Amino acid sequence: MILAIDVGATWTRVLLVSRDGRVERREKFRTDESPVEKAARLVEGWEFEAIGVGSIGPMDLRRGWVTASPNSPSKSFPLVEPLLKFKRPVYVANDCVAAAWGEYVLGGWGVDNLAYLTLSTGLGVGAVVNGHLILGKEGNAHELGHAVLDVRGDVKCGCGGLGHWEAMAGGANIPSYFRVFAARLGLRAPEVRTAEDVFKLYREGDRVAQMFVDHWVDVNAAGIATITAAYDPEVLVVGGSIALNHWDLVEAAVDRLKKYTPLTPPALEKAKFGDDEVAMGAAALAIRPPDTLKKFGYPRF
Repeated sequence: MILAIDVGATWTRVLLVSRDGRVERREKFRTDESPVEKAARLVEGWEFEAIGVGSIGPMDLRRGWVTASPNSPSKSFPLVEPLLKFKRPVYVANDCVAAAWGEYVLGGWGVDNLAYLTLSTGLGVGAVVNGHLILGKEGNAHELGHAVLDVRGDVKCGCGGLGHWEAMAGGANIPSYFRVFAARLGLRAPEVRTAEDVFKLYREGDRVAQMFVDHWVDVNAAGIATITAAYDPEVLVVGGSIALNHWDLVEAAVDRLKKYTPLTPPALEKAKFGDDEVAMGAAALAIRPPDTLKKFGYPRF
C-alpha cells in the first residue's frame, strides 16, 4: 500500500492506494498551517510501504518545503520532515506535477508527452516530456500559472507578481479581476464574491459578465498556447473544479489556440481521478518513481 497525501490550498486529502491504483481508504481535513504534520498524526497505525506527497507550491524540492504559497494558510511549511518517523521511502512533488505523473502512470493515455492543467482555486501545470517528469532546478519548472500574460501591471497575483495567468484566471482571483476588467472598459461590475458568482451571471446573460468570460477564455487560450510552446504535449489533461464545471469554456479556449500559436494543438481530455487527482499522482510517484526526482535526493527515509 502507498500512503498518498494531497496538500491543497483548502483541503488536505490522505489516501491509501494499492499499487494497481485502487483506493482502499480516504480521509480529508481543512488545510492548516502544518498540514503534513497533521496528516502524519492522522495515519498513525496505518500500514503502508511508501509515501507520496503532492503539494501546492512553489517549493524547494531539495529541502522538501513549500516556500511561498500564495493561497494556503501558511506560506511556508515542511513536506518531508514530519514523515521521516515512519521510516518509509518518501517522494514529493508539486501538486500539478504529481497529477501529471499520475495521469501518465495510471491514466492509460498511451503517450510519452502529456501536460496537466488545473483550473481551480489556483491555476497550475505539470508536464511529462518524452517520458520524463519535468522538474527544473528547484522543482518549479511547471509553474506556468505564473507565466506573465498581461504586462500592463495592474493585475497582481497572490504571489506578488504582476500580470500572471493565475491572477486573471485562477478561481481565487476571478472576482477581483472581474472588477479590474470592467473598470478598464469604464463599466460597473455587478457585485460578486466568488468565481461561481461570475459564471452564474454569465450563464444568466449579464452583459459585463459575458464580456469578461469571453476575455477569460482568451486568457486561457493564451495560457494553453504557452503550455503547447513549452512542452509540445500530445494530450492536455485538464482538471479542477472550475474547468470541470465549465467544460464548454475549456473547449472554447482550445478552439482559439490558432490565434496564439502555429503549433499542433494537443488533444483535450478531462482528468480521470476527480477530487483524488493529486493524491493519485502522489501515489504514482511512489508506484513508479520518476528518474528526475533522484537528483533531488529522493526517496527520503
